[in-house]
Amino acid sequence: MATAATTTSKSHSDYSTASPSFTTIIPDPALITGGPSSGKRNNSGLSSGAVAGISIGTLIIGALLAFIAAFFLFKRQNRQARANVGGTGYTSYGESAPELVMMQQKSVGSLGGRNSPYVQVSQTPAPRVVPPPAPIPVQQTTPEDATAFLPPAAHDDEVHGRVSGLLDRIHEHVERFYRDVHASITPSMEHEIAKFGSKDVEMAELLQNCSNPTTALKHALVAYVLGITAPKSNEGEQGTVFPEELSRIIIENSTETASNPSVIAAASLHRRISVYLYTAVSNSQDSRETRLTQSNIREAAEHFSLTFFPWANPASCDQDKDDDLGRIMTEALEISIWLLGQPGLYEFEWEGTVGGVDETRIVEGVVVAM
Repeated sequence: MATAATTTSKSHSDYSTASPSFTTIIPDPALITGGPSSGKRNNSGLSSGAVAGISIGTLIIGALLAFIAAFFLFKRQNRQARANVGGTGYTSYGESAPELVMMQQKSVGSLGGRNSPYVQVSQTPAPRVVPPPAPIPVQQTTPEDATAFLPPAAHDDEVHGRVSGLLDRIHEHVERFYRDVHASITPSMEHEIAKFGSKDVEMAELLQNCSNPTTALKHALVAYVLGITAPKSNEGEQGTVFPEELSRIIIENSTETASNPSVIAAASLHRRISVYLYTAVSNSQDSRETRLTQSNIREAAEHFSLTFFPWANPASCDQDKDDDLGRIMTEALEISIWLLGQPGLYEFEWEGTVGGVDETRIVEGVVVAM
């Protein structure tokens, strides 16, 4: 007895390509009642086994298509992620530390609805081991070699010779450009003259009572030149052309109350090195400080000439007088800096007394303050 079946295929077009199509087999009512079919007989010639095979094949093909679609979707997302990483200027590695990038894959119904997480790990390559450089051989030096670049310490005879030569040129300047004449001193002149001379010496009174005013002028000029070229004893002191940076070294490294021999030796070495550097730089270039110092020296020379003009020699030229005194002050400044660079500290000290007429005796001495 022939068996007939009516086959109805239902397509799910509103699913995505990733979803399979389902085939539903509706049996013929005639098969249930056992009677003949009321409709026309199906002449397709397909048995139930063939229909089942077609259904299984369709299911397999749908699953395969869903797998292919998921594969291309995953590949596209992976390409976008790589493009984002490459857009920052790096091709395959992070900047300095490993970077974990978590990408969540879309669910695929045909794969059971599971989420497939994808983790991309970018790692920096292991740093190349660089062998340590070979140590540079250091030549062993003795304490004497460490200060070999400094000029040798001056002998006492050399110090005495340079200072004595400076004082002789100061005396010659007074003898050449000034004369022994008794001049009246006005109150305004007395105020300016009182600024000159050594401590506790009244210059105006000395000039009036001295039979040789040039002797008093020698005292005034020696004290003026040595004072204006000496280092500052404190921060607020004015009226000196001594370099400011060297004066600060003396103030900061004062060892008057220091009893540690190491501190005294270190301060002495600091002074010597500072003077060496200052002299080397100032001699190699015409700096603004050097020009300013020369301008201040010129102004100081003119100030002395104007203060004591009543005793000036009318036969001499004022220009020559100021130029000569400027050269003397420059030499005095060089000697003062040179003495600062010696291991010991030098200072000028007045010896003797300054009396009345025919008793004026001025002796300049150099003593070492250790």
